[in-house]
Amino acid sequence: MNPLPSRDSINRFFVLSGLWVALHVSVFTTQQAYSTLAVALWTLATTVSYAFLYLLPALLPGYLLHGFLARRAASRGGVVALATLLIGLTGMVQVLLFADRVIYGMYGFHINGFVLDLVFTPGGIASLGASRSTELTATLVIIALLTLQAATYYWATRRPADRRPRRWMPRARWLLLAILSFAVGERVAYGFSAAANYQPILFASERYPLYLPTTFRKLASRLGVNVASEAADGLHVKHSVLNYPLVPLRVEPPARPLNIVWLAVESLRYDMLDRTIMPQLWDFSEHALRLEQHYSGGNTTQMGIFSMFYGLYGNYWFPMQAARRPPLLMDVLQQQNYQFSLHTSQSFTYPPFQETVFARMNPADMHALSEGPPPWQRDRQNIDDILKFIDSRDRSRPFMTYMFFEGTHANYTFPPESVIARPYLDDFNYLSADFAQQMVPIKNRYINAAHHVDQQIGRIIAHLRARKLLDDTIVIVLGDHGEEFMERDRWGHAADFNRFQTSTAAVLWVPGQNARRISGISSHLDFPATLMPLLGVQNPPADYSIGQNLLAADFHRDYAVAAGWNRIAYIGEKFKISFPVNASGVVRDQVLDADDRPVSDRDQAKSEIRPAMVEMMNNLTRFSRPKG
Repeated sequence: MNPLPSRDSINRFFVLSGLWVALHVSVFTTQQAYSTLAVALWTLATTVSYAFLYLLPALLPGYLLHGFLARRAASRGGVVALATLLIGLTGMVQVLLFADRVIYGMYGFHINGFVLDLVFTPGGIASLGASRSTELTATLVIIALLTLQAATYYWATRRPADRRPRRWMPRARWLLLAILSFAVGERVAYGFSAAANYQPILFASERYPLYLPTTFRKLASRLGVNVASEAADGLHVKHSVLNYPLVPLRVEPPARPLNIVWLAVESLRYDMLDRTIMPQLWDFSEHALRLEQHYSGGNTTQMGIFSMFYGLYGNYWFPMQAARRPPLLMDVLQQQNYQFSLHTSQSFTYPPFQETVFARMNPADMHALSEGPPPWQRDRQNIDDILKFIDSRDRSRPFMTYMFFEGTHANYTFPPESVIARPYLDDFNYLSADFAQQMVPIKNRYINAAHHVDQQIGRIIAHLRARKLLDDTIVIVLGDHGEEFMERDRWGHAADFNRFQTSTAAVLWVPGQNARRISGISSHLDFPATLMPLLGVQNPPADYSIGQNLLAADFHRDYAVAAGWNRIAYIGEKFKISFPVNASGVVRDQVLDADDRPVSDRDQAKSEIRPAMVEMMNNLTRFSRPKG
């Protein structure tokens, strides 16, 4: 008997695998996907057709290998290779759908360029801060999904080749015709929905991984459909050649250069600057500049750190990385013979700051503690090393030290002596946690972690004060971005541009400056524009930045701008409007009020801030120019 499974057996395997995939995909849908008959039919058609599309990476090589083996006497090894290929590929489809569902559930986006960058960049996976229990659960899920596909393969191929197929099994041609009909039907339905701005289907489409929209607004208009004025197209920006700065810098180095201590804290949102949670930083802020409505330049570490050093929108990350162009701020510091001690409790490779912010730094000055002890312990060790550097430095030269605290990154780590909030979750498993029910003890972990970071910040401030260095040192304390704890139905960051994910604690100490508060909007983009004049840069900030000088008597911002991987957001006192930039797939503007609620009259909201939107559009390409 030929050990090679029959074509009918392979068909049976793929039909059953398609059912598993369809069930998996259906988890992405919500009650709204079945709110009306039209939406329910579209959901059914999309689920079936996309289940088939998701299986294509397994279908094509599977049938090709089976056909190859069928044309010759298949060896036992060939049969094993076929089984391994089919189980492996279909299993990977299931694993990727599971991973996508987890990512979408937590962050509100599917596997995209940001996620792929995280996976394939050294240090990316480690930056997630997953606990051992999370890693174990993920491993068990992967094994279970592969086992399911193995069992399906065994059941589908265990019947002898000469047996007739089960009557319930549809013929391949009819099955393909049905799938094709579903695919065409959902394409047409989506196209007309996009033209008429029919929201139920547009919203439902966003929940499908890799959904590819089809629009035909002109055709719909000719057919008598009332075409909506708002297009569902994103903005596409091409940074051809960097033009940064716009004109060469004019620099007159100060006679007495100031030292710089730059402290960036992972996920440190605005309300952590509190007398109880962070008493050391609070007391320090009472004598410094405290920014009370401060926004990061993004909702991720990458965009947050980038914006605070460059003073540019986060979308400039990509051309800067391609050119390996560090910020002008770091250029000026190097030109003025600063000595550096740069520290992180994560890594400089993810995000790849060694290719942007610190691109021209001496590797000997860059110290990463990304492995081994828990993050809180690495934070403490880095502070020990910074204090040693301050004491052992060359006193004839100014210094700049940078520290990135990781303890406040999920899963939020801290020592027992830093506990101020109870109860807290002992084991924070990303995959098994009930975020709706366990958010308070999860947030308490975060508060405890922030309290420990505060103790480390206090050590640096006390050391500077004891060494009588505060009168010669600029001190900057910023969060890279915020962190949400279901205040707007999400946990973490990187998903939305609400205040919880974008607003951070921000304190600036500049020797000789009086203590003051800025209660209005300020931004990470303002820091280079504030520091460069202190370093003797004579150019106006507009030559090298999109920011403003925080120390100026007339400082005022009408709005902040925050960027994600492929979105950018206007954040004002009245509205928040985000729109895609160089995005693929389903793209749509989001228009919210100050409390992050959808605005009914989107066109009116956009009209009110049109001058600001035009300014944003111009700034997206202000520091780049076309080739030639």
